[in-house]
Amino acid sequence: MRIRLKSALGLTVLAMMLYPTSTGASELKTQAPATSVDLQTVRESGDKVQSRSYVKVLSDHPGSATALTSRQKSEIRDILAKGKSNKSFICTGASLAGQRDSMYRVVLLRAQLVCDYAKSLSPSMQISVQEKITAARKFNGRVVVVSK
Repeated sequence: MRIRLKSALGLTVLAMMLYPTSTGASELKTQAPATSVDLQTVRESGDKVQSRSYVKVLSDHPGSATALTSRQKSEIRDILAKGKSNKSFICTGASLAGQRDSMYRVVLLRAQLVCDYAKSLSPSMQISVQEKITAARKFNGRVVVVSK
């Protein structure tokens, strides 16, 4: 069955960001959430060429830091390597509602730095940076990347 690219990615990212968690706050540091999804999608152009899209929630930043860790850089390199033929890279910063404005700016800056790093590795890649509000505490402050 073929799934339209926008529908499949939209539903996946929405489910990953909004799925409420029953995990307690103390368990969030010890349990890594399922953070990677591979989707088989079809480009919406008339050529019906099949491509792979990848969605990944990057590992958490330590505290209020914005700089990328070596682990996050490795995760970005892995996504770019998996999707060599992909032309766009979307970085979405996830934040809980009702936070200070400074936290929203930090999360958006994290997403921008992720996309900047991806662009430095693959200059022909089209990047897009955005921010989403989430109800899931385990995604607060994290960056979700989509390679398509």
